[in-house]
Amino acid sequence: MIRPSSQEASQKVTSILYPTRGGDTTYRNQDRVAAVAMERGETLLLLYVANVHFLDHLVGPVQLASVEKELDELGEFLLALAQERAEKAGLAVESVVCHGEFLQSLIDVIKEHKVTAVFLGRPAHDAALTSSDFISNLARSLPDKLGVESFVVHEGEIVEHYLPPVKEDLGQL
Repeated sequence: MIRPSSQEASQKVTSILYPTRGGDTTYRNQDRVAAVAMERGETLLLLYVANVHFLDHLVGPVQLASVEKELDELGEFLLALAQERAEKAGLAVESVVCHGEFLQSLIDVIKEHKVTAVFLGRPAHDAALTSSDFISNLARSLPDKLGVESFVVHEGEIVEHYLPPVKEDLGQL
């Protein structure tokens, strides 16, 4: 589900993608990502991925649909809060809620939108669902695999930054 915030958002041609799900450092990280998007004149694209597949063998199809609906509503709420905060700062914002595995959803959204950069939030605690190593490895791999710039942000500070490889213009040789 995509919710453009305004006519301006849908006219922008490039986006900075920030997957978010809440947590201890969420606001500081969102503020930093929004500031970078504003500086670069890009739309901020917020992503929430709901994955209930871990429950496949524990609950029935009706219960699974109910859990998925609840996660969607939570995701939409979290994204609406982030979107409202960024829009108050004058930034064009869109949001997307996806279902399934995080990595595949991230790749799909990057490919479907004109994403130039991806910001990934480092977890605040070692016991978080997503590890710091996973985030760092993902950030390192995105430029080569998908041609996007990637950042890791923690406590509102950029702690890692990776650029896509420079494409040589063979026509200039």
